[in-house]
Amino acid sequence: MELIDQGHRRISRHLDLTRIRVLGLVAARGPVRPGAIAAELGLTASATSRHLGALERAGQVTVEADPDDSRTFLVRQTEQGDAEIETTIQAGAGVFGQVIADWTDEDVAAALTLITRLNEGWAQRRDDPGAAKPANGPRWRRARRSIEGND
Repeated sequence: MELIDQGHRRISRHLDLTRIRVLGLVAARGPVRPGAIAAELGLTASATSRHLGALERAGQVTVEADPDDSRTFLVRQTEQGDAEIETTIQAGAGVFGQVIADWTDEDVAAALTLITRLNEGWAQRRDDPGAAKPANGPRWRRARRSIEGND
């Protein structure tokens, strides 16, 4: 938890991680509906709309009419959006390289194996219909219920 917390705190000072996740999903999936983005990332419609609006204002995505459903639209990444993802990846790789600069090749290989295994485990859990779902409601209330054992 400390690793995740420290990484998130340091990175989130410089960029909006959710916005980067939205942009990455648009890049990976091609033209995509906002509802699919929300479902895939576990966002509310309001949060998805807010992030898409910011990405559109920044010129990183464009929106176009959905030819199959006039009630919604499709989101497509622009060259600026592609450049933003590349910049983010390079910055992250640079910092990560500094963190592990004194590691042996064996340490790096072991970390890669374990991180890959961890990511696969998270993906399986997310895709498992029997896995416990996060509680609904405000974050502060979920945290309190969890502490009190009412979860």
